[in-house]
Amino acid sequence: MTARLIDWPELLAAFVESRRDAPFSWGGNDCCLFAADAVQAMTGTDPAADVRGTYSTALAAAHLLDELGGVEAIAAARLGPEVPVALAGRGDAVAIDAGQGMSLGIYIGAHVAVPAADGLAFLPVAQAARAWRI
Repeated sequence: MTARLIDWPELLAAFVESRRDAPFSWGGNDCCLFAADAVQAMTGTDPAADVRGTYSTALAAAHLLDELGGVEAIAAARLGPEVPVALAGRGDAVAIDAGQGMSLGIYIGAHVAVPAADGLAFLPVAQAARAWRI
């Protein structure tokens, strides 16, 4: 994984604010692309470049998730090293149950930001199952 840019805290804050009211959309603002977009904002490298534009429906996303092994396998293959959730820090990616199965989100302090129907949801980090250092 590429190192974070020097001003990554400001870049992450601006990214989260830019998505605060953005609705969930498959292939646009779903959990995997949200996490990849956050990584890109902090590092300048897009871990999802090869899958962007390849799906736009729930069915197509499900097929891609099956092909790639699921949300957690995608994170393990494309993000930084896995760390215990208790050691996750601001800007790290986490797998969290957002109510409809495992989702990827970004740890932003006491909460994990994940895309939801009407904008970002902020879930307690205590609900996170796995974490990856960015």
